[in-house]
Amino acid sequence: MQEFRGFGARSFGFMQGLKDNNDRAWFERHRADWETLKGELQSLCGAMAPFLEELDPDLETDPKTGRCLGRIFRDIRFTRDKSLFRESIDVLFFPAAYGRTKAPGFAVGLKAAECYIGTWLGASMTDWRARFEANIAAAPGLFESYLERNDNFGGLWLRSESYKKERVPGLPALARQWAQRKYFYLAEMVPAAEAVRLGTEIVGRIEERFLRLYPLYLFATSERVAQELERFGNKYGG
Repeated sequence: MQEFRGFGARSFGFMQGLKDNNDRAWFERHRADWETLKGELQSLCGAMAPFLEELDPDLETDPKTGRCLGRIFRDIRFTRDKSLFRESIDVLFFPAAYGRTKAPGFAVGLKAAECYIGTWLGASMTDWRARFEANIAAAPGLFESYLERNDNFGGLWLRSESYKKERVPGLPALARQWAQRKYFYLAEMVPAAEAVRLGTEIVGRIEERFLRLYPLYLFATSERVAQELERFGNKYGG
């Protein structure tokens, strides 16, 4: 595997071109640019692996397509949108015992205008959502103290939808707000020019963001959230 040297401007240009020309002929003419971008993402997995294995050895770090690396081709068999290619491409780090989109995890991806660094709890992850809700209900004070740290969430992009009916009565305001969420996608958006300028230093930016988001991930996945948060705090000071 090649050494990670950062994301090139040409990779963001490829994503812009694919957004503007979502057809197979254009893609084939620019396949070399796709292979470069794919190599950058896969080498990022290698650069991130030591940090992730220390943070949480259960996280997948295999850079293969279908494991950490996503597919640029869309499955259009059962969708109304017949666009052949995705307008974003990412590597996901998720519990290795589960499929790539079957459990919460962490993401680093590219779109035409930005690099995103974040976490998610998907709309179809009903069992994980139930655990998230149960963990908040069991430790609302811990959850609120995490949310109240502005450096964990300041300036992040959030996409979510909430239940109308109250899920867990009696929670404090912030805990209640998150317990109501059907799903969430939460990310730092790094403008393309900044991501290119950072070069290999973007690895440190990603690691810092993952550390800030890791307690939220634990609330969605852990069966012993209080103990895991204590372990995390002792190790990383979070």
